[in-house]
Amino acid sequence: MKKLKFSVQKIGKYLREVSVVVIGVAITLSVSYWITNRTEKNDVALYLEAIKIEMEENIKSLDKEAGDMEYWNSYGHFLTSQNKKSISPDSIKSYDHQGFSSFREIAFQTSAFEMFKMSGTMRLIDDKELLKSIWTVYRNLESAKWSVNSYYEIKKEYMEKEIPFILEGTPISIPLYDFFMIYSNHGADHNCRKVSGELQETIAKLEKSKYIK
Repeated sequence: MKKLKFSVQKIGKYLREVSVVVIGVAITLSVSYWITNRTEKNDVALYLEAIKIEMEENIKSLDKEAGDMEYWNSYGHFLTSQNKKSISPDSIKSYDHQGFSSFREIAFQTSAFEMFKMSGTMRLIDDKELLKSIWTVYRNLESAKWSVNSYYEIKKEYMEKEIPFILEGTPISIPLYDFFMIYSNHGADHNCRKVSGELQETIAKLEKSKYIK
C-alpha cells in the first residue's frame, strides 16, 4: 500500500513537470506565432505603402507625358486642318515654345513592385482582386511606356529626314508636317490618361484595404 502511494505521488509529480513543460512550449509557440504574424503584417503594410507612393509618382509622370503629347497633337490637328501652301510662319512659331526637336525616352518607376514580387509577402494577401489590380496596372504601365517611347522614336525619325518643300521658289519648312499627316492621332496621350486613371483607382483600393494602416 505504501509502495502504491509512493508510485502515485511520483506519477503525479512527473505529470506536473510535463504539464509545465508543455504549457511553456505552448506559450513560447503562441508568442512566436504572434510576433511572426505581427511582423508579416508590418512587412505587407510597408511594401504596399511603398507601391502606393510609387504609383503616385508614376501618375505625375503619366499626366506630364499626356499633357506634352496633347500639346503636340494640337499642333498636328492645326496642320491637318490647313492647306500646306497657306500655313504662315507666324502660326508655326506659336507652337514652337516646347521646341520641335525635343525627344526623350521615358521610364516609369517599378522598383517597389519588383521588390514586393521577390519578397514572398504576396502570399499573405487574401484579397485577390487587389492583387490583380496591382499586377494589371503595372503591366499597363509598361504598355504606356512603350507607346510614349515609340511616339518619340517615330517623331525623331521624321524630323531627321525632313526636307523643306518649295513654295514659289523658296524652301519652306513646316516642322513635323509629314509626321503629323500620318500620326496626328497616335493615341499615346490617351493611353497615358487611361493608365493614370487606373493607378488612381488602384491607390483608392489600397487605401480602403486592411493592409495599409
